Amino acid sequence: MREGLLGWATDALVRLDDETSGVIARTLTAAPGRKQAIFAALAVGEVKAGVFGFSNDLIPTSLGEVIRHGRSADILRHALGEVPEGLPGLLARVGDRPLPRAKDYIALHDLLVSGDARGADALRASGRITCRKLDVLAALDVRWRHSNTLERIDTAAEALTFNAAVAFIQSVNSKATDEAVAEAIAQMRPSSTLARLLDRFLRRADRMPPHPVPVGDNELRPLATVRALMEAGRKYRNCLSHRLADVAAGKLAIAEYRDCLVEFRPMTLGAGWLLRDVHAARNGPVPLELANAVEAKCDALGIPRIDEAVNCDGWKNYRRFTQELEWG
Repeated sequence: MREGLLGWATDALVRLDDETSGVIARTLTAAPGRKQAIFAALAVGEVKAGVFGFSNDLIPTSLGEVIRHGRSADILRHALGEVPEGLPGLLARVGDRPLPRAKDYIALHDLLVSGDARGADALRASGRITCRKLDVLAALDVRWRHSNTLERIDTAAEALTFNAAVAFIQSVNSKATDEAVAEAIAQMRPSSTLARLLDRFLRRADRMPPHPVPVGDNELRPLATVRALMEAGRKYRNCLSHRLADVAAGKLAIAEYRDCLVEFRPMTLGAGWLLRDVHAARNGPVPLELANAVEAKCDALGIPRIDEAVNCDGWKNYRRFTQELEWG
C-alpha cells in the first residue's frame, strides 16, 4: 500500500473519492475533530472490515456520502454503530493528520468500551494523542495509568520496566499500597521524575531480607534497615545510599565492624553468604590488622570467604589506584 499525503488512509480515500466525488477535498478541509472521525471510520474498514457498522436505512448510505454531508457523529455511527461516550473528544486531540496506524483508532474505541476510566482520563490530560502514548498506555499496568506516567515514559518496553519496578517497591515497602503509589503519581510536580518517586518509596522500605550477621553481636553490627544504611553512607562518605535496592533485593548485605564496613554477597542456590570485601571511609586503605580482624570474626561466625592470592595487597592497591572499584 502506498503512503500518500494522509498515510495509510490515502488509498481508502482515493477509492471513496472515485465512488463519491469530493471526499478527499472534504477530508482535507475538515476541522480536526471531523477529520479524525473520518480516519476512524476508514480504520474500521481497514482493520475490522466493517464489523462494527450498521444502518437502519432500507438503502444504506455509502460512507462516501456520509463523509461529504454528515457530521462527525454521523460518520462515527456509520462505521461503529454505537459510539462510545467520549470518543469524539479523544479523536479531536489527535490533530490534523491520521495516527500512523489504523489499529490505533480501534485501540481508542476499545479503551472506552472497556470502561478504563483511568486510561481515558490519562489521554485527555496528556496533550496531543500519539501512537507512542497509546503504546505506553497499553503496556502500563491499569493502576499506574495517568497523564504523569504517559508524559514521562517513552516506550512500551519502558512501561513494562516501570510496572516491574513498582512491583519490587511494593514487595519491600508495606506502605506502598496501590492507593499510595497511584496518589504519589497523581501528585507529581512538573519537575519530578518517576525514578525519584520510586526512590522515595525505597528509602522507606520496611521489608528487608534476613541479614547474614546475627543481631546482638557487640563487634560486628548488621546494618539491616534503610535508616542504618543511610547513616553509614553519610558516616563513611561512600555511595552506600545508591545501593539500597541491592540490599533490599538480597543481593548485598552490609555490616559495621569498628571503623570499617563489611560487605557480604549471597552464594548461589541459597547456600548462605560470603565475605566479599572490607571498606574504610571514602574507600580508603583498610589497615591489614583491621582486615584480618574482620576475617577472623567472620570465620568465628561460620561465614566463608575467598582465599586471596599472596599478592592481594598489590592487587587491591592496583584497583584503588586505577579506580576499578565496585562502589565508592
